[in-house]
Amino acid sequence: MQISSDVHNYMETLVGQVLSLPQFVEQYDNEQLADIACLALIQLKPVYIRHDIDFLSSLPEQKLTQFKQSADIAVKNAAEMVKEDRRKNRDHDVPVIFTHTSYDEDKELDWYEKPILNVNIK
Repeated sequence: MQISSDVHNYMETLVGQVLSLPQFVEQYDNEQLADIACLALIQLKPVYIRHDIDFLSSLPEQKLTQFKQSADIAVKNAAEMVKEDRRKNRDHDVPVIFTHTSYDEDKELDWYEKPILNVNIK
């Protein structure tokens, strides 16, 4: 099994459909479209599936409409963020490189960082 080909986030499909509309393709270059996709997907709860046809056949129409509306809103919000990008001369940005990473080992994990099962692995 390869997760990248066997499992995918259906919201990526919906965001891709919105971004393929002429209003986005004609207004933004590929770099901006990739930024918009990332910013939109961050706003959406992922829906991981294996096969679109199986998923869509069991999905109520109302839920699909809700997913599509959420993707549309997320893309529009993301496009506004890219349009109002305050960074100037993006090609001249100097990357930040951390030479020493430190972690606070005593800090409690956030809820999403905790294992689902509370099993001690030895």
